[in-house]
Amino acid sequence: MARSRWKLLYFSNSVWKKIFLIKKRSFKRYYKTIYERSSNVPKCFKFLYIRIHKGNVFRKLWSMPYLEGFKFGEFAFTRKPYHFPLKKKKAKK
Repeated sequence: MARSRWKLLYFSNSVWKKIFLIKKRSFKRYYKTIYERSSNVPKCFKFLYIRIHKGNVFRKLWSMPYLEGFKFGEFAFTRKPYHFPLKKKKAKK
């Protein structure tokens, strides 16, 4: 179910801190590290490299304008994809 329109976007405290430091131009690191996957992608993160924590590793993401408003967790999958094994064909005699 979608979030209500009257509610604002959710940003955790660490994301707020990174937004504030980007606006002051004092935070010029190559990657922005995000641990809270439930936070939304802010507008000021356009064209930046972001590292999203997946539990054991980080996933690198190049932030584009169309990612704005989505949650960070939507781009870092934590589940391993499952592929159904193929059945082996029996040889004809």
